[in-house]
Amino acid sequence: MAENKKKKTRGMSIKSPQDVQKICRRVINDIFEAGLQIENAQKINLLCITWLKAWELLKVPDLEKRVIALEKERRRD
Repeated sequence: MAENKKKKTRGMSIKSPQDVQKICRRVINDIFEAGLQIENAQKINLLCITWLKAWELLKVPDLEKRVIALEKERRRD
């Protein structure tokens, strides 16, 4: 994840699902460090859903490949 060098935006560049996961972790960590879990429960929930979707984007293609390979092996038998 690269820091954005533009002065106007000063944000983070999101180029991969890993970047989304890092941002979610940072925000949730900040909420917990501030002790504001109850006040921000909905935000935490949405961030967890977002993190999970990013995880799915990373893992589903690998799982699909593995299932296809297992199905091919099964057909051979």
